[in-house]
Amino acid sequence: MKRKESFINDKRRVSYLASVYNRITRGKSVLIEGGYGAGKTRFLHLIQPKKLQSVWAESLFNVHEILASILHELNYETAANYRRTPGYLKMICGLPNFFIIIDEANDLDHRLWPYLKRIIDAQVPVVFAGLPKVRTFLTSEHPDILSRLKTLVLYPIEVEDFILEYKDFESEAIEQIYVAAKGDMRKFDEICTDCRLKAKELSYSFVDVNLVLSFLSEQPHY
Repeated sequence: MKRKESFINDKRRVSYLASVYNRITRGKSVLIEGGYGAGKTRFLHLIQPKKLQSVWAESLFNVHEILASILHELNYETAANYRRTPGYLKMICGLPNFFIIIDEANDLDHRLWPYLKRIIDAQVPVVFAGLPKVRTFLTSEHPDILSRLKTLVLYPIEVEDFILEYKDFESEAIEQIYVAAKGDMRKFDEICTDCRLKAKELSYSFVDVNLVLSFLSEQPHY
């Protein structure tokens, strides 16, 4: 599989990406589960099948807003109106060649799930990403929806994979940053960016472990 830009070459994620493609091209849906900073949003941005248009839906929207926004992304003139909700749902269920991405699915209004079930049953693929409590909620309240989803659990990237990716860092420097970030990929990227800027200020050609240790000692919040 061709490696994507800004993609850590982690075998589990490569396998998951292939699994997602296999599911959505067959009209099936997926739940990407992971803790804070596990890289869920980053993974979602890698999902770019050639034959399907991706439509990102805002998890904080209500039923009327989310259905209208999906159609708007598909170039339909729509307005969020509860009277039009049944018609919008029918339209979405009947349209081909697209799939829906919903990040932060743990923020979804619980009243949305029956509508999403209709969309899933119409074989419009939906890729959800959220914290483990999404699966906990579905297990309790909507086991029928959970049974329609393939759950893929993202774990933090291994430090060895970061060492391979960040070639302008000493391996010992990456190990120190990984420990400081405690598996949080957002924090890891933030520290790496700050250390690169520090190296540039000092006219270093690469980031060594001494620079990282000095930087981390000056940042008590890490």
